[in-house]
Amino acid sequence: MALHPEGVFTGGPLAHLAGLAAGPDPLEWEVLRLKRVLRLNHWDAAWRETPQKLASQLDHLSTVFTEEFFATCPEPARRTWRTAAGPKGVPAFMTDLATLLRLADREGDARYEDVPLSAWEVRARFPLLLALDGWAYDGEHTSYEESLHAFIEAEHPFCFHELIPRLTQALEARTLCAESPAFAASFAELAPTATPETLDVLARLTFTHLTEHHG
Repeated sequence: MALHPEGVFTGGPLAHLAGLAAGPDPLEWEVLRLKRVLRLNHWDAAWRETPQKLASQLDHLSTVFTEEFFATCPEPARRTWRTAAGPKGVPAFMTDLATLLRLADREGDARYEDVPLSAWEVRARFPLLLALDGWAYDGEHTSYEESLHAFIEAEHPFCFHELIPRLTQALEARTLCAESPAFAASFAELAPTATPETLDVLARLTFTHLTEHHG
């Protein structure tokens, strides 16, 4: 079986952070956003990590780093990590990033008033809420409620595979909108079809269907 240890540089949360390091926002913000995303029970396996585990991986990578091995990585990945590291070099950048992850892990989740919700964070946490009006406005349905009914009926009896993660994301987003005006404002801009009213419809119809047919 072929081994591909270079994958740590090309995918997953650490590669994602390296890609964000050259962005407009401080890397500290991106680390705090990552902490808000990471959950051991995340529906997407890519985000089932902990900051401490990722920090330990960075510690290991920094100590075993060699230019010979790094040269086996795809050129775009090498460019991303070198851009993120700057003049300090990739191993030193890894050590600094590990420190940021450990510092973030000592605190609760950052407030949205302090670290605004970002587009990549919405894609990671609420991907099933990004196109809720897709069925409603294709000419067949006149409202989201009507389209959701049709969707549930089309997917039943295996609808729970789609409904449960979407319901979970809707409840989390609805709760955060109620708790944080800053989150609500950013979420309305980044996920415009997931309005509070739409999320309420989604939660009500989904819960009713799951209770009546899968309870």
